[in-house]
Amino acid sequence: MRFLSYLTKIPRRFIFLAIALAVAIPLVIPIGIPVNVMPQSKRLFEAVDSLNSESKPILISCDFDPQSLPELYPMLMAITRQCYAKNIKVILMALWPQGTGMVEMALDELSTEFTKEYGVDYAFLGYKFGVAAVLLGMGENISGVFPVDYYGTPVDSLPLLRSVRNYKDISLIITLSTGDPGWRQWLLYAQSRYRARLGVGVTAVSAADVYPYVETKQVTGFLAGMKGASEYENLVQEKGYSTGIFRATQGMDAQSLGHLLIMIFIILGNVGYFYARRQK
Repeated sequence: MRFLSYLTKIPRRFIFLAIALAVAIPLVIPIGIPVNVMPQSKRLFEAVDSLNSESKPILISCDFDPQSLPELYPMLMAITRQCYAKNIKVILMALWPQGTGMVEMALDELSTEFTKEYGVDYAFLGYKFGVAAVLLGMGENISGVFPVDYYGTPVDSLPLLRSVRNYKDISLIITLSTGDPGWRQWLLYAQSRYRARLGVGVTAVSAADVYPYVETKQVTGFLAGMKGASEYENLVQEKGYSTGIFRATQGMDAQSLGHLLIMIFIILGNVGYFYARRQK
């Protein structure tokens, strides 16, 4: 039992190295730790999955910046992959100027996995200043708020947007939000004023604020942080919609394995401590 006395003397460098490997390995070689899908995540997935190529398009608003990329960007990728795989038409926009960069990065990455035609299968409206005016204006006439898309093309010349006048012509709005402006403004102006169906994706720290609106069915479903993103990715994988890289799943594997290893070291340290105290 002498080895128990050494448990309090594990070199710090060994602990740091072990935790570094536990975090790094899943990011390179996915482990596939089982994910428990929460009801609100499944509701959002099912809301999108109920649509098809004949349905009205969905609108995804990227209301976040690179700081929230680890949590919200995987949501954008997973939802868009699902839409592309089911031939659901997608309209993208942003209430944050930084959100346009997130959209362009996602579209560029997805172009290597799916073959979609711009203006027919998807469109990018870009960013427009003035949150209240933008959201209320879109409830009346989207082309009045966005006469041209992000690339300067008149929206009336895009086949996808010719049949889309306002929120009534959109099946579901999904806002991926990191703060203000974000999901609260969509809830206030689009859902409450125009009765648009609303889905929400937020950072983990904001999740508690969204739950009440899910219970009142003002929010169809929502994703909470990296955990919510990994749940959605898991559902996309189960349906066979994509075989691409699922960053949130890898991130949750790394986080879970890192936490597990920390717990093991804490237990070993306590065992060694109590053994040494008993010997004294």
